[in-house]
Amino acid sequence: MNTRYTKDNMAGEQANISTNTTTNTNGELADVPRVLEVEDSTELEVADKMGRPTYHAHWQIFLPTIVIFISYTSGLYALYMMDMSSSALFRLGAIVLGVGVPLLTAHAFLRYSTVRLQLMDRQLRYHKGWPEDASVEVPYELISSLRVKKGIAGRLFGGGTIIIQLTTGTKIAIADIFDPSSAKEEYLSLRL
Repeated sequence: MNTRYTKDNMAGEQANISTNTTTNTNGELADVPRVLEVEDSTELEVADKMGRPTYHAHWQIFLPTIVIFISYTSGLYALYMMDMSSSALFRLGAIVLGVGVPLLTAHAFLRYSTVRLQLMDRQLRYHKGWPEDASVEVPYELISSLRVKKGIAGRLFGGGTIIIQLTTGTKIAIADIFDPSSAKEEYLSLRL
């Protein structure tokens, strides 16, 4: 039996853990949990209404764009002050500022508005963000460990990556999550 969540059957979350029916070594039918893609990612917002938080992206996703903007603006200002505003280097910097920074900003905004993680009673649901188009559900039975990884920016500002180790050996990384330590604590409390 394969279970797929849609808008119509989403309310049955407790009853519908994603499983595959297979035959075990004794010839008996056995349900094996598996990772499942969710057809409608707007379902991730339902938990906020039910009192369980949805973890969204952290604003630090914009940091690379901000650093590039400041660096190129400073470089262009220095070239202007040295009276090199007609040089090829100045024109190249202006192109990066005029084209590259808006594209990086749009990419960061799309990721910021689509990265989500939701911990439910029996499974974890996440969306890695744009350009991915589907959310994924992982039953807790498949998760062997969940850890938080923070880089320098994450330690300074509070964002980070949640790394999920599955019993199959696969690793799933959900980057740029706001307050990943709280998500890990909530996961551990749900697993008890």
